Amino acid sequence: MIKIDVSNAIPKRLGTYLLGIIPGLLFELSIAFGDPRLARLMIDRAEQIYAFKPYALLILFVVSSLVVGQTFFLLSWFAGLLINSVYGFKRYFIRVTFGSDWLYRTFGKLQGIPPKRNVFIRSLSRMVTWGRKKRFPFEIRPVLKCQRLAATQLLVRRYGINPSKGPGDWVDLEWQVWLLVLGKQPPVFREALLMMRTFLGCGLAEISALYICPALRNRYFVATSVVFITAGCFQSLDFAKRSYEPVRSSLTRLVFLLAELAETNTATKKEENSPDKGPNLAISTDANEDG
Repeated sequence: MIKIDVSNAIPKRLGTYLLGIIPGLLFELSIAFGDPRLARLMIDRAEQIYAFKPYALLILFVVSSLVVGQTFFLLSWFAGLLINSVYGFKRYFIRVTFGSDWLYRTFGKLQGIPPKRNVFIRSLSRMVTWGRKKRFPFEIRPVLKCQRLAATQLLVRRYGINPSKGPGDWVDLEWQVWLLVLGKQPPVFREALLMMRTFLGCGLAEISALYICPALRNRYFVATSVVFITAGCFQSLDFAKRSYEPVRSSLTRLVFLLAELAETNTATKKEENSPDKGPNLAISTDANEDG
């Protein structure tokens, strides 16, 4: 009996690379409906190269949509990076100004003992307090405690490592490394990221179609473009907050740790299964058959 595993015949992440076809189809169909003459001209040019059959023209249309759509998909990636960088610069600006150590020390000297109560000192106090809370939020302490508890269980159960404990700078530095490398991203985060890039790509595709085809410049099509762009930008902003906001970033890391820990606990409870888990195609080679 020969067993052929056909479960891996199609790559598992093939759909990720084909998502670019969505903004590409939206772009080409929008131009085709907005300016049928231009669409007919493109078909005539293709037929001048070779007398394609209708199914061949359909395949050519899908392939061209994928190529064009991948361009918009990459542009959406660059747009997401730009939004992330702008938000990161905002956090950096707070860290080096209102939340900085030098301003905190300067404020202490200006306030004096006993503290002064003039308008300038009160205004500076509010700004320094706001900046320090943005940089070191008090709410992050229980989240960090939960992170260490989950990471400790994960290191012991999955990797057989006993992390260092107790106070000390070296212990804190060690935990910073562990928390950076541990954790597994749940599928829902990857799906949200791909959805964000798809929405942004669709919005960029519709804006490009507006530029090429004047017939599409109506309030309905413009409103649809704005909805796609707005949805993609808000999702990209949410990912930027997860990267730079201390509390949200720590909560996201805790979710990753719990996801990997749950997977580890499930694996330890299950018995060892056969590696042939996918659908198999069985071919019999037994020459001695009945009858």
